[in-house]
Formats: sequence, structure tokens, C-alpha cells
Amino acid sequence: MVKTDQRKQNSALQLQSRLLIYSALGAIAIGASVAIASIMPLSERLKEAEERNLEFAAQTRTLAIEEFLLRAQDIGGQIASRTRARNQLAAYNQGQVKRNELVQVSRDILTDALNQSEEIEGIMRFDANGQTVTQIGLAIPEEFWQVMPLSGNQTVFIGPVDIAGLSYLIVGTLINNETAQVLGRDLVLFKVPRLERIVQNNSGLGETGEIILGRVTDGRVELFFEPRNNENGISGAVKNAIERSVLGESGFMQSDSGSNGPEVIAFNPIAIANWGLAVKMERQELYQPVQKQIFDTGIAIAILTLLGTGGMVILLRPLTNKAIVQTDELEQQIQEKSALLQAKTAALQTEQRQREAVEEALQQRNELKASSRQVADACATANLGVQEAQTIATGGGRSVERTLAGMTTLKDNVEAIALQIDHLHEGARQIGTIASLVGSLADQTNMLALNAAVEAVRAGDRGKGFSVIATEIRKLADRSRQSTDKINILLEDIQKSVRATSKATQEGTKTVQVNFEIVQETAVSLTGVLNAIEGVSASAQEISLATHEQAVAIQQLVAAMDMIKTSG
Repeated sequence: MVKTDQRKQNSALQLQSRLLIYSALGAIAIGASVAIASIMPLSERLKEAEERNLEFAAQTRTLAIEEFLLRAQDIGGQIASRTRARNQLAAYNQGQVKRNELVQVSRDILTDALNQSEEIEGIMRFDANGQTVTQIGLAIPEEFWQVMPLSGNQTVFIGPVDIAGLSYLIVGTLINNETAQVLGRDLVLFKVPRLERIVQNNSGLGETGEIILGRVTDGRVELFFEPRNNENGISGAVKNAIERSVLGESGFMQSDSGSNGPEVIAFNPIAIANWGLAVKMERQELYQPVQKQIFDTGIAIAILTLLGTGGMVILLRPLTNKAIVQTDELEQQIQEKSALLQAKTAALQTEQRQREAVEEALQQRNELKASSRQVADACATANLGVQEAQTIATGGGRSVERTLAGMTTLKDNVEAIALQIDHLHEGARQIGTIASLVGSLADQTNMLALNAAVEAVRAGDRGKGFSVIATEIRKLADRSRQSTDKINILLEDIQKSVRATSKATQEGTKTVQVNFEIVQETAVSLTGVLNAIEGVSASAQEISLATHEQAVAIQQLVAAMDMIKTSG
């Protein structure tokens, strides 16, 4: 009894431990599922936020560069729109003012404009025919003089260009009158430190982020300023971004084949100057804050999950004790009811098996009854069939005996025919010999007649009568020879027929012999069949008797089964 209680107590402790462990594992699994379900969307949103920040950086730099270009355009427009200089240029084009006067007035005005702006390094003015009017400040290379629109209000930006080892931006502006007639044009040379500061301001872009400004010339990407990470140059993806932005596109792209690894690129067009701007950053650095935030969030969720699991285990411990006690009582009740249910089930199963056995026995006795009748009928039919077979076999034996007697007579007749054919063959051979002798005699007679004719010729008139006789004898010898040839031909045909008949007779003799032997074997076989049929007849009679006795026994068994069923 003490051992039984100890086992129950140990089992209860094990059950309590399992409940607490499974509950803790379930809570941890739920916490992990919640963490995964919340962290994955959060990670995607944070990555999208970092990408938007990179796009915003590209947009802010684009606005700053466009503001610089607009300011340069505005300064160039102010210089070109000074009324006195424009009127002087119009008067010169109409021939009202001499060239030296135009040059002096233009020089004074442009010098004043140069002195008023710290960003301007040089100014050149051209008349309506493209001839140089004056040049103030740093000279602009002649290769850039023709890069100007011929009509309209468009401003052209050239550069940055390298002049004397420094970078400058050239702004070309048309000088128009009130009717939009072109009076001349100005080329203004701007310093680009401010533009360079804008492009090289990498604040907020980390260690690998940088801004790249460029243009496309003859299908080749040209950069305005050297990137800060110039060890490996710019990647093909950055060049593609510059080309797309020059075409007016803006967007965001990622590349796995950057100069220093996978990188993320945002690009925008500088529509005023037909430039392209790209802001790139290594993917690992761009998403590093996201990874740190996700890691911190995961640690916080894990700590909260562990704390919640510990509190749940503390709360569940007393509840599991109560549950185990109630489980023991419930288990005891279940065992008692299970034992009672098993006893009832066993009794019901025994009764069911008895019923099934009786039903099966009744079914089998009906089948046995029907089969016994069929067997009895089959035995009777078989007995009749055996008797008929015995009668047929007896008649067949007598027929075989008669056939055997006829075959014996046929064999004797065929042998007699063969003997007569042999005699006929011998007679044909003797006739041939006689025909051969007659032919030889005819030949000799013919020779004698020929000799007699010769002698008659020699005898003259006294031999004429003998000559006639010799001629007739010769004719008779010729006819004898011809008859002998016909006899030989007929005799040859007779010999062929005799040989064929002899061969057919020999084959018929063999066939008669074979059939005779077959008939003898058939007679022996029929005798054996007759004996076997007599044995089968005796066996069939015994089976019929036994089947009758079996049918009586089955009837008695059926009656007993009916009594069992009625009493049950």
C-alpha cells in the first residue's frame, strides 16, 4: 500500500512538472510567434523608411543644386537685361553707334556687374553676328563660344569646365529687345565652390554614402566632381542611374554588384541643366539602424516573454496541484466505470458471438442441405453416364475388332497386288529384251538386203529380180525397226507406270501396316477404357450410396439445429 501511494505521488509530481514545462514552452512559442509576426512587418516598414530617407536626401540635394543654377541663371539674366547696355547694342546693330563706343560702354557695365558678385569670375559679350564685343575677368576658352541658343529665352549651362586647373560653370544668356529680337549674347563664368559643397555634403549619409553629379556626353557618363570613395570608381548601377536621371527619370534601385559591395541608389534629374544626380549608399550601412532596432525589439520581446512565462509558472503551480488531485479522483472513477463497462462489454460480445454462431450455423445447414441434394443428383446422373459410357465402350470394342479383321484382309490383298506388280515388272523387262533382239535382227536384215542389192546390181539383168526382193526385204526390215522403236517407247511408259504403281503399293503396304498397328493399339486402349469404366461404375454406385447416407445424416443435423434455435 505504501509503495502504491509513493508511486501515485511520484506520478503526480511528474504530471505537475510536465504541465508547467508545457505551459512555459507554449507561452514562449506564443511569444516567439507574436515577435515574428510583429518584427517582420516592422522590419519592412523600417527599411522603407530608410529608403525614403535616401530618396529625400537626393531630393534635397536636387533642390539645392537647382537653386544654385536658378541663381546663376538669374544673375546672367540681370546682366543681359541692363537697359543701357542693351540699348547700346541695339543701336550698334542698326549702325547708329560705333564699335569702340559700344565696347567702352559694355566694358564699364560688365565690370560693374563683375565687381558686384563674388561668384562671377569672367564675362564675355557677343553681338548679333557672334563677334566678340568685350571680355571682362578670366577668359573663357573659345571652344565654348558657340554653345549657345540662337533664339528664345533659354539659358544654357556648360560645365563644370576646367580652366587653369580650376572648375567653373559657364552660363549662356541671350540678349533680346522688347520684340524678342536677338541683339547679342553673354557668357558668364561662375565659380563652383558652392556647387561643389552641395554635391560633397555627405551629412546624414554615413561612411559609405555619397552624392554623384554628372551628365551624359556621346553616350558616356561624365562626373563633375570626384567621389570621395574613388578607389574602385563608380559602379555600373550608378552610371545607369545617372543615365536614367538625365533622361528625366527619378526613382530608387538596388544593386548587388557595387564597387564595394551591394548598394542602394536614389536618383533625380536636374532638369534645368540636363544633369543627373545619384545618391548611393552601401546596403549594409543603410539598413544597419533597422537591424539594430529589430535586434533591440527582439531582445525586449524576449525579456517580456520570459518574465510573463515566469509569472505564469508561479500562478499555475497551485492550480496544477488542485488539478492533479481532481485528476486522481476522476481517474479512479473512470477506472471503476471502465471495469464495469468492460464486464458488460464482454458479456454483450459473448452473447453476440453466440448469436452470430447460431445464425452462421443455420445458414451453413441450409447450404449443406441444398449441396447434399445436388451431390446426390449429380451422383445419380454420373451413374447413368457411366453406364452409357460402358455401353458405348463395349460397342466401340466390337467395332475395333471388326476393323482389325478388315485391316488384316486389306493387308493381305495389298501384299498380293505388290506380288503381281513384281511379276508384271519382270514380264515388261523380258519384253524389252525380246524387242531389243528384234531390233538387232532388223538391223542385220537391213544390212543383208543392202548387200543383196549391191550384188544384184553387179549381176546386171540376171540380178534384177533378186534386186526387187532385196528392196522389199529392206523395206520390211525398216518397218520392223520402226515397230521395235514404238514397242520400246510403249514398254518404257509401261515400266514407268509399273514403277510408280510398285512405289504406291509399297507406301500403301506401309500405311496399311501402320493403321493395322494403330487399330491394334486402339483395341488394347478400348479394353483398358472398358475396364476403367467398369471400375468407375462400381465407384459411382458406392458414392451414390454414401451420398444417400450423408443426406440422411444432414437431415438429422438440420432437425437438431432447428431444435437448438427453438429452445434458444
